[in-house]
Amino acid sequence: MEKSIANINYLDRESLKVEFSYLIFNIESINKKFGSLTQFVIRHKLWGETNGKLYVLHEMVQPHVRLSKLVYSTLKHLGFKEYKDFVFGYEQLTTGVHGSHSTLINKEIPGLKKANWLGSIITHEGNFVWHRNIDDWKAYLDWRQEAYPQRYMDYYQMLLIKYLEKHNPEKLIFNPIVIELRYEKLLFGMRKHCGVLHINKERLGAFRN
Repeated sequence: MEKSIANINYLDRESLKVEFSYLIFNIESINKKFGSLTQFVIRHKLWGETNGKLYVLHEMVQPHVRLSKLVYSTLKHLGFKEYKDFVFGYEQLTTGVHGSHSTLINKEIPGLKKANWLGSIITHEGNFVWHRNIDDWKAYLDWRQEAYPQRYMDYYQMLLIKYLEKHNPEKLIFNPIVIELRYEKLLFGMRKHCGVLHINKERLGAFRN
């Protein structure tokens, strides 16, 4: 379902496609520092699209001249902070010279790493982002594996168990489960444990054989 209000397209989907040069706001930040998204858009004469969790603006030039001016001049007084409240990005092309495929296919979008509230993936269909809420990591895991399944999850699950068997065997009784591979980190949750834990994937290297 799609509808438009005040130059904004409202999309009923968890992930949004990002193209060209773009600026992504965390809707929670807009609500806290300004108010409703509709009034935010009207007040500053903006455009773009949202799914109620993310607000995305695109422009077809690089670098983000107009978008940078918006943040660092127009919105400076609101106290928005890069990576915490918003992030800039560029579309990563999926097809190279002579039709070759990018090595970034099925990987995260470079440059968005510091925005912990933002998930991303590059596919043959384009670049996509979504709001990461891993407070309920079981629900997030189910959604992620259904929408954008990650490869080698079973393999990394096996490596995680081997690592814990050697270094933290007491944690095994809590049934550790790999949630997501995010950049260089492996995130995992445990039954009856509050929050999400993580470990650098390179630390699992000794258990690959």
